[in-house]
Amino acid sequence: MITIKTVRQGDRVAVWNVKGQVAYVDGPRRLILFRKTIEPLRQYCAGADQYLSIEFTDGHCEHLRGPVSAWYDPVNHLSIDIKDALELDSHEAIVVYRRNGSEVQRRVERGPMLFVPSENEWLHDFRWHGADPEYPSHKVPRALKFHKLRVIPDQTYYLVDDVRTSDDALLTVKLMIFFELADIETMLDQTHDPIADFINAVTADVVDFVGARSFEVFKQDTENLNELESYRNLLTRAQRIGYQINKVVYRGYTAGETLQSMHDSAIEARTRLKLDAETEIQAQELADVQLAREAIRAEKRQEMEAQQTTHNIHLQRLEHDEQIHQQEELDIAEEETKRRVNQIELEHQRATNEEQSRYLATMREMQVDLTRYLVAQYQNPDRLIRITGDNEPKLHLHDNN
Repeated sequence: MITIKTVRQGDRVAVWNVKGQVAYVDGPRRLILFRKTIEPLRQYCAGADQYLSIEFTDGHCEHLRGPVSAWYDPVNHLSIDIKDALELDSHEAIVVYRRNGSEVQRRVERGPMLFVPSENEWLHDFRWHGADPEYPSHKVPRALKFHKLRVIPDQTYYLVDDVRTSDDALLTVKLMIFFELADIETMLDQTHDPIADFINAVTADVVDFVGARSFEVFKQDTENLNELESYRNLLTRAQRIGYQINKVVYRGYTAGETLQSMHDSAIEARTRLKLDAETEIQAQELADVQLAREAIRAEKRQEMEAQQTTHNIHLQRLEHDEQIHQQEELDIAEEETKRRVNQIELEHQRATNEEQSRYLATMREMQVDLTRYLVAQYQNPDRLIRITGDNEPKLHLHDNN
């Protein structure tokens, strides 16, 4: 049977004959097939942050860093996979193993970079203690699985359970450990799980610390759990496995239900007394503030009354001064009036006297005896006083008019 197939541009097909032989055809082509079968082939493309992992039928493998593309070869290839290159930040590192013949070499690659392993390379698979998915506050083996190491300061939480004091109180001590990976090679040679080493060492330190103290003394000395001097085992073990302990933070403790209940009751009582004392202090302070405010208001009231009294006195003084001023003006006007009246009377009297003088002078010129005239004019005196006697009289008269 004869068939006609068209291979489009950009495609590739494998043409198989009846003998099982293959020929590869790239488009664009038009094929006339007789007793042949055609198999479309897939092209695999890897981006700049990817690579192609090609497994050959002879057992070897090749890695092609992107950007690259490759056609699947059904004769020579078992599979072609597109894989992502491993991104490493500046604070991350990986451990790479390389096989050279019968030997295996190890090296450390640090970021930032895009790491593409060679065909004979593989990464170290770390499996450390980590948080239990069901109980995050507890650590379980092999919970952390990763390839990239952090080479910056890091931290982990840990609860040291069932620690007994010298008076047999059962406690759980909460800690936060701050650490930093200083030497990767030392870490790889000395331990397979640094977190487990930290847990064991810090547990030994806490047991020594708590076991040497009673419960009351432990509560008083808890601040010492924030000092690195209290963790000699942890510091020694960390240095041996290539780590540096920067700080250990004490996050508190929990006790058994009975002891914790008693402790909570004591705390509640102390807190209540403290709140009552603070409430009383606030009430006293409020009373002091009210008294001070009342004193301030009384002082202001007195100042206002004094100001009002001073103002009233000032008004009265002004009124009195005005009255005195008006009285003085009235007196001055009255005196001026009297003076003018006296002046008028004086002028009138003077004019009268002058007129009488002129009259008498005229009569004198007319040869009139003025004495007789005046006596005749005043014949009836108002008073008549006559004094008689031989001796010279001694008189004293009082004129009461």
